[in-house]
Amino acid sequence: MSRLQTALLGDLPAFVADPIRFVEEHAIGSAQPVKLRFGPTNAMLVAQPSAVRDVLVDNRDLFGKGAEQARLRPLFGEGMITASGDRWHGAREATKGSFNASGLMAGLSMALRCVATETADLAAHVGEIVPLPALMARLGTRMAAAALFHAEIDEETTEKLCDAGRITHRRLSETMWRIVDLDMLLPTPKNRKFRWAIKVFESFAESIGKEPKGVLEALAPLVSSHGKQVIRDETITMLVAGVETTATAACWLAYHLACRPDIVAWLRPEADSALANHCSMEPSVLRNMPRTRAAVQEILRLYPSAWWFARRALADTTIDGVPVKKGTSILVSPWALHRQPDLWASPFEFDPMRFFNKSPPEKFSYIPFGAGPRACIGQHLAVAELIAIAAMLVSAFELQALSGPVEQLRPFGGMSLGPPPGMAIRLHMRSQLRKVA
Repeated sequence: MSRLQTALLGDLPAFVADPIRFVEEHAIGSAQPVKLRFGPTNAMLVAQPSAVRDVLVDNRDLFGKGAEQARLRPLFGEGMITASGDRWHGAREATKGSFNASGLMAGLSMALRCVATETADLAAHVGEIVPLPALMARLGTRMAAAALFHAEIDEETTEKLCDAGRITHRRLSETMWRIVDLDMLLPTPKNRKFRWAIKVFESFAESIGKEPKGVLEALAPLVSSHGKQVIRDETITMLVAGVETTATAACWLAYHLACRPDIVAWLRPEADSALANHCSMEPSVLRNMPRTRAAVQEILRLYPSAWWFARRALADTTIDGVPVKKGTSILVSPWALHRQPDLWASPFEFDPMRFFNKSPPEKFSYIPFGAGPRACIGQHLAVAELIAIAAMLVSAFELQALSGPVEQLRPFGGMSLGPPPGMAIRLHMRSQLRKVA
């Protein structure tokens, strides 16, 4: 990069070229927030527990939503991810009962049936290559629709929603860090695909919004005060957020298990007990699966779907003692936080034992779903779904990794974390292998 580019753009080109590597090189091992410059904007990279607490909890009123997340509004509108003030508070209050233990029971039961159905389908294709991104996107979409909206969706709808999800993730990831995004205003082929994808989501929202169930039913007071656009915005927000969290983590979880037969052997007795009758798992058993929960927590440490959060300083202030000017863009990075060597032993290794009957090493050292009032409202649902997926996989199958050592696979650091496109495994039925042996 030339001196002129550095003078004009600062750290932005290096960050855009490989966001995850940039964050690792600048934040991991740093005891304080790191000052950066993205074009004309001052920026700061935050990956320390005390700094996270400053931004997301103690001094949260001094930090507004990041300008970067305004790029999400064509997709999410004023949904909970992008909204602020009364609109965000109203949606959060209206739906929080739907995400507690009792409120989730009916939807989660439907979601677990999706896992059982998918397991049966996979059993009919043992020995074949299973592309994990496609499998988990499909399963995550069906589980999210079931758990959140109490909706069973057919294959055609599932494929359309998965296609729309891939297109929007790729497009928003491409444009997220542009200083001026003229491309989004032009009728380019990519932009036309993006608009098509938004229409797919809007059509789905309109369809299930005719008879709102689950979380959507709880939004009735907000619809009365803000109009039907609430259903559109919150449906898309919850669907996309729900699928991204589950699908991304499930890909990495399945692949790590395929690479670690020792962990599979450790999880299997617990999974077999939960599925003793070879039928759909019940939500009540998920609370008593500490080993599988530990494996899920460890995957969310290593691969948090929301690998960054953006905030903007609303006034001159400090973060963990470091001066911050008004208007500074704040990037909170769980990816780097979860790999700090002073917090986590062997931080790049997959080790579920660090969570088995243990808490994180320090408060705000583990934030896969954020922290404070804006922490992900669906985090308990996501963890429950991942526990169910892991249990079904290890109970029914032997898993074979096909994409090489997991340490050599790098995620895609875009709008959210994404798995490598070619990540794949092969499944064998446990009963078949036992007969061969």
